[in-house]
Amino acid sequence: MQSEEEYWRMSDGVGNWVFAGVCLVIGLVLARLIIRERVTLQGSMSYVAFLAVLGAMAVFPDATGWVAHKLGFSTLANFFFCAAIAALAILHLRALVTISKIQLRSIALTQELAILQERLDREIARTTEKSPERAA
Repeated sequence: MQSEEEYWRMSDGVGNWVFAGVCLVIGLVLARLIIRERVTLQGSMSYVAFLAVLGAMAVFPDATGWVAHKLGFSTLANFFFCAAIAALAILHLRALVTISKIQLRSIALTQELAILQERLDREIARTTEKSPERAA
């Protein structure tokens, strides 16, 4: 029987290495997308950090279990899911901030385009009034 203080030790299984490998493969796919310029580096940095933390949790399950135990989680799975949900919430917040910036920039560009269009129309109207033989 395990002692009460070591119930969180998980170093006996190999499933954690499989999960670490999955995180590595996803990281390589993300790196390929960055290199091919399908995804921006700035936008994917938090995702890379999220993968690194999940991979570290898989490679070092004893340390993860110790942290989970110290934070008051009764099982390692609860801590893992809590950390994953927190990371996804952070990624979602970052995406919302990016979308909001793009939306504000789009509104500003539309307004600037409308102002330039109005100036162009006025200039064309003024040029047409000054030289009617050119307009024909």
